[in-house]
Amino acid sequence: MRYLFIVLVGVLLLSWSSSGLCAEKAEFTVLLAQNRDKLEMAAAKVGNYPEALAAIDTARSSLKKAEQAYDTGRQWMGLGSLKPEAEQEVRHNLQMVDLALELALSRAARGKNVEDAAMVQKQIEMVNSRVKLLNERKQSEDTLRQAVQKCEATTNELAAAKQAHGAATQQLEQLGIENKKLQEQLATLTTEKAALMQELENLKKTVVEPSALPVPAATGGP
Repeated sequence: MRYLFIVLVGVLLLSWSSSGLCAEKAEFTVLLAQNRDKLEMAAAKVGNYPEALAAIDTARSSLKKAEQAYDTGRQWMGLGSLKPEAEQEVRHNLQMVDLALELALSRAARGKNVEDAAMVQKQIEMVNSRVKLLNERKQSEDTLRQAVQKCEATTNELAAAKQAHGAATQQLEQLGIENKKLQEQLATLTTEKAALMQELENLKKTVVEPSALPVPAATGGP
């Protein structure tokens, strides 16, 4: 009986120890898997911005170090718990993964804002060019109107100018119609320009500087 009791106690102790080791192994396996998933999701979001991709590469490197530390740090031929120094190294590298992913997303957002601001600036330049063209046409119209007015003043003195006066009058009416259209276009372009300028200012205000990023909480626990 005494022998059976000792054997039973030994079996129970071994069972408790194995359960603890499996729980610890499962914890780190889950952490590594979660970080792999987060890395791939972030990599799919950052686009082709070089600085963001560099941060993704840093995160991959840190994750690889964590996996290596986990693989080489287990005791009892890979079946036991992690050595304390290996556990610390795994957690440290997982924290580095989190920081690198935060940096990658921030750099991607900043790159997108810069692209958007450049696009808005280009649109503003196009609007300015069209406004300038309309102003030049308006000045030409004013000059022509002045010429017509002089022609009207000499109509009574120059009978031969009647035909030219009639043609000029028709031209003035046509120009009046065109002028109205130009005024409407100018008003529309002025409104578009103001909206684009406001959009550019808003985009400049939303640029996130990496130094302003909050320090993320440490991944995992001891």
